[in-house]
Amino acid sequence: MPRRGKSSRRESVKGGGAPSSASKPVVEPRAVESVKAHRAPARSASSKRGVDVGEVERVISEVSEELVVRLGLEGLFTASDLRDIVESFVNQLVEAGRRVDGSSLVKRIEFYKDEVYKYLAVKALKTRELNEELAEFTVYRAPEVAGRVAPELYKILKNNKLALDTLRNLWERYGRPTPLKCPICGFRALTPDLTCMVCGGTPREEEVKEANNFLEELKYAVKGWHARLVEEVVRAGYVYYDYTDGTIKPPSMMRQGGVGAQITLNLHEKALLREYLLKLAGGGTS
Repeated sequence: MPRRGKSSRRESVKGGGAPSSASKPVVEPRAVESVKAHRAPARSASSKRGVDVGEVERVISEVSEELVVRLGLEGLFTASDLRDIVESFVNQLVEAGRRVDGSSLVKRIEFYKDEVYKYLAVKALKTRELNEELAEFTVYRAPEVAGRVAPELYKILKNNKLALDTLRNLWERYGRPTPLKCPICGFRALTPDLTCMVCGGTPREEEVKEANNFLEELKYAVKGWHARLVEEVVRAGYVYYDYTDGTIKPPSMMRQGGVGAQITLNLHEKALLREYLLKLAGGGTS
């Protein structure tokens, strides 16, 4: 297979789609929906007949303020940020004909604190300009959200080593990790054209090889190949890093419609493969 031009040198094989580097809109995690589900669909508690409107409003305000302290949100969020959550819990109680008690309400919402943190993180991402404190809050209190929006958080936390290390792990757990690590930011986020989905960088191919221990991976891969496949790679001058299973493959082993990064072999790598072929021909072992 001839070498393609720089603009399309690494891409999906035979028309396969490639991971997009474009930012996706923030998606509310399923856990957040469990908080929002407490909202009464019809009317608010304060408008329900027979309910002391003033008392309900007082409880909502007091509980919202207390939760700011109880959930450790001072300086990040205010009672108004929590009011819609508190109202949703109150509505549920009123619709069920149950008494609205402030202390019980605080305990009940604290039980769902992880979902509340996720809800607040998503809300901040949608409505506020993030600073380092809010970014750290998202990483440590709403890890699932952080993993999904790692590219946005990276811009703010790239000089915060501890938070960034955590964010890398969250990206691999909740984000869209790829087999190849970016040598610029350290996230496994390189698309097949070697553009990073997290930092936006376009590292050189040799840098990518070094960051991903390519030479050792290549040596390991060829041990499972027939000699004719090794010869194919030497002639072609490149291999594919298969994004389906994360393995290095000769061009002929890439499946129809598969997605992979095309990696060019340098002179040293080709020489090692030729030495391996000589050992096979002589009956030696590598």
